Amino acid sequence: MPAQTTDTQLQRLRAGDRLRYHGVQWEVRTYSTYTDVKGYETEEWLLVSSSGKEYYLLREIDPQNPPLHWYLAEELKYPTILDPQTSRDRLLTLGDDMRSHQSPYPELQLFNRLYAFESQTEGTYESDGNTRSRITWDYWDKSHLWNLALEAWSDGTLVVYSTREVQPTDFSEIQSGTGAARLLGEEAAASNAFAAHRRQKSRSRELLIAWIVTIVGFILMVSGV
Repeated sequence: MPAQTTDTQLQRLRAGDRLRYHGVQWEVRTYSTYTDVKGYETEEWLLVSSSGKEYYLLREIDPQNPPLHWYLAEELKYPTILDPQTSRDRLLTLGDDMRSHQSPYPELQLFNRLYAFESQTEGTYESDGNTRSRITWDYWDKSHLWNLALEAWSDGTLVVYSTREVQPTDFSEIQSGTGAARLLGEEAAASNAFAAHRRQKSRSRELLIAWIVTIVGFILMVSGV
């Protein structure tokens, strides 16, 4: 049984590192942070599988909701987000509503699940040396198992995430970027060696055929055929 992963091990993840979740290996592509003036902060890691699936792993410190929490978030492309009061799709207007500091909708509906507004933050997001501002509205379902996160960015975009809570022990087999690179290098070397072996066998076969043709031709010439 693999050793249990700890909060500290996950917090040390950086681009190039790898880990396993639900039997699938994931590579860390980016690391970023988010803070606001009220002390709310998150660390965020973009995880990508070999098939191209993407999740964000989040470590959250919320002074209003201690202790810290870990979440796994999936970005949703063009979801239908309904206002239950009017049954209207609010996706196209939510970003402008948030940036103009309108009051959040008390409830929103996504995938036939109702979410109630819980909190909002406005702060600074830092990634790869770049800094941007972001407003976030957080909604939770009645069981508090699923989160709907809406992020309005200063560049005019709106990003929607479906999020659930996870535990550090859900992850295993963490490899540093150096170890992962070495493993990839060993796999590439083995593949190259196999290809070289096949090319050598092919050249040997061609040489053997050439010798056979030469010998048969010489025999036929001596026999006067």
